[in-house]
Amino acid sequence: MTLLPVDTDVLEDVCRDIAQDNYGFIYVSDQKSEIKSAYESANIGLVNARSLSSSDMRKALTVMAADEFIDIEQLRDGVFYVDPFGVKGNMNITRELTNLFGQRLVVTGETLRSRFSLAIDDIEFFADELADRNYVRRITAGKRDYYTIGPQLKEHADDVGLDSRLEREASNGKIAHSDLESVIDVDATADVIRYLDREGYIVDLDGEYLVEEAIDEYARYLAEQIEDAVEAEFEESSYVLRTGEFEKVVENEIDNRFDVLSKARSIRGDLLDGTRDTLIDRLGLKAEQEMVEAIEPFEAVVEDHARRVLIDLKAEQDQLPGTLPEWVELAEDHFEELHVSDTTDVNKYVRNAVQDRYRALVNEEEFGGMAA
Repeated sequence: MTLLPVDTDVLEDVCRDIAQDNYGFIYVSDQKSEIKSAYESANIGLVNARSLSSSDMRKALTVMAADEFIDIEQLRDGVFYVDPFGVKGNMNITRELTNLFGQRLVVTGETLRSRFSLAIDDIEFFADELADRNYVRRITAGKRDYYTIGPQLKEHADDVGLDSRLEREASNGKIAHSDLESVIDVDATADVIRYLDREGYIVDLDGEYLVEEAIDEYARYLAEQIEDAVEAEFEESSYVLRTGEFEKVVENEIDNRFDVLSKARSIRGDLLDGTRDTLIDRLGLKAEQEMVEAIEPFEAVVEDHARRVLIDLKAEQDQLPGTLPEWVELAEDHFEELHVSDTTDVNKYVRNAVQDRYRALVNEEEFGGMAA
């Protein structure tokens, strides 16, 4: 037994380095040779012991763990822990978890224990550490706890996690029950599915699930399914609808084919907005505050009306007007006769568009584009 005290500063540095390589844990029985060798090869002062016995090592570590200024925690006899999360540049835990959750959506505590080579008695402590730091999220299912990727870890991992994995597995924004079971791949599948539903990852649609991370994809799918019907509504309305009417058409067409809006009430607005935006792109619509028009066919309708007014006006007049304002004034009755809808706002919108195009036509054809 040494007569000189152990150099606690050196021992702390040695144990800290070893702990960083072992996810924060120091197992004295397994690592005593490594600790002893590193300690005895360090630069130790003359007033401290230059060799280190197993008993001195344990005693010194126990004393150090009781010191509030030394960041070593004793978990039980011979097992110590140094917080590895505050060490800049140490990505061991992040790397292992990222690799693990890149392969599995949900894991058991035993999987974590095996992955990190921990003693059975330490997995609960370690899982609590990971959960407290949001590196994992705990799923209590039945009598067991399961774990999935947490938000803090997701910041360091690309395309890894519950939402990302579910999105990859989804088809048209949905995933079948059997496919979801295969992805989860743990004993308490039903409990985990309930957790996913409760936490807003999925929406149960009776036999299949809408993946909330894939709402945009599902909205595109909905838009494709109702596109023809919505296009037909525009065809029957001179290719212009009031904004509220357009939104109602979208909602009704979805409801006629699917029950998703009633089942997924929490994301109903997102689904409707996504479907509407997709239809605007696919059908070439221009959405304004009050009206939505199908741009190209509406322009064709307006062109046809404007030319018809011009032709009719020329046929009616013995002497053609001399100024552009006179041409427009003479056509007022023709504009007022335009009725393409039972809706006053739509008729006004069409008349204004026809009048603007008529003015442009007269300017181009009668004044060579030079009229004011």
